[in-house]
Order: sequence, then C-alpha cells, then structure tokens
Amino acid sequence: MKKSLIEVIFMSEKRKKVLLLLQAGPLKMEDLLEALDTNRQGLLPQTRVLEDYHLMTKEGDVCSLTSIGELLVKQLFPLQGTVSVLDMDIDYWGSRELSFIPPELLDRFHELDSCTIIEPGMAELYEMNREFNEKIRASGSMNMVTTFLYPDFYKLFSEYVENNVEISLVLSNELAHKVKTDYRDEFKKLMEKGSINMFVSRLEMPFLSITLNDYCIFFRLLKKGLEFDSKQLMCCSSSALDWGKELFEHYLKHSVPMGSI
Repeated sequence: MKKSLIEVIFMSEKRKKVLLLLQAGPLKMEDLLEALDTNRQGLLPQTRVLEDYHLMTKEGDVCSLTSIGELLVKQLFPLQGTVSVLDMDIDYWGSRELSFIPPELLDRFHELDSCTIIEPGMAELYEMNREFNEKIRASGSMNMVTTFLYPDFYKLFSEYVENNVEISLVLSNELAHKVKTDYRDEFKKLMEKGSINMFVSRLEMPFLSITLNDYCIFFRLLKKGLEFDSKQLMCCSSSALDWGKELFEHYLKHSVPMGSI
C-alpha cells in the first residue's frame, strides 16, 4: 500500500530538504550531496521514493522537480517557514493579539523568519531597547505605529533628528489627543529641529507599538484580551523588514495627516 504524500514529504527530513533545494532549479546529485552533507548510499533511497511518487525526475545525474513537485513545494516552503517562526516560542505567539495583521500579510507570516524575543528587566521596562535604538541612530528613517510614547521620547527623537533620521509616526486617536494637549511644545520644538511626519490612524490598534528602522522591525504586542505584556520582539531579516514596511504602509494608508500642532 502506497504512503500518503504527507508521509512521503514529512516523514523524511532528507526528502523534504531535497524538494526545497530543487525549488531553485535542477541540481546535480553531487550538489545535493554537498548541500545535505551526506553520501550517495544515504540519499539514493530517498530520491527513488520522490521519483516513485512523481515529485522529482532524474536525467543522468541531474535532479529536477516535476510539475506536481513544484506545486507541492510552493505550499511547503511557506508552511515550513511559518512553523519555524511559531516554533521559536509557540506560547508567545499563541498568547498574542494578532488581529491587527491584514490577511494578505498573515498569509506571508513565514517572512518574519528568525526573530528574537526580548524580556526587559524592570529597570528597562519603559526604555527603548538599546540595540534597536542604536540601529535607529544609524538609519535614514524611523517609522512607528504607536499607542504610547516612551517617557524620554523628547530626548530620543531629538537625537534621531540630529542624526538626520526622518521620523514618521502613526498615532492612535487617544495618543494624538494627548500629543496636542500635553506635548504640544515638545513636538513643536522637534519639528523645528528636523523632519517629523505625523498621522492619526483610522484603524483599531490592539498593540503597544510597531517600529521600523533600516535594519529591523520591533514589536511591542499585547496579549489576547489586550492584556499588557513586557515581552518585546525584534526581527532583522530582509524578508521581515519588507513585511514590516508593508504593515506600516497599511496603517499609513488608513490614516490622516495630523495637521498643525
């Protein structure tokens, strides 16, 4: 009795890796052996299974995906990437409020790639993460969607504009009101120093903040039920940064300019 395709793909790490490697195009057997760090005796039984199930073909010493193989791998790669992201800390992801992610980006959740969960100490709870802060200083821009301001926001933002960092802020309605009533003078001074663009979101913002610089995206997410949690998330792969830029553009598209302060 033949195995199911799920068993064929997932019950062997070597078979799964062969399929993923062939996604980029045909490869010689010696290239597969080198990439998998194995020998022919260890790999040939697995490639024969893939041939038997019409997932790959072999002409001479060159291996290629079949049309069916290509179809499956297109689904396999995002699934593996998503599982990899969630496996980083399933309890973290399982307890987060993620309703703010638009469906088209949720489908590409795997692009977040490798991320780091940061749990600050009590003394650092209300401070910008130092590593991320240094990356902002070295960036040309900082884009932030936020419902709060750090207590030392004026000092932080002043340093950014002095380093020619262009700042774009998308604020929640509540925070925009607070800026106009409580922090009007501070923001007027900041705008005199450098480039700061401010917008007010028309969308719900069930998170603390999402911030991007030229290198990373930094999340301060809430738990389900909008419960506060101190854990922070930083993702610095190129795919994560592109994902984050699209998320920021999504919020920017659904916001209005704040106007004069």
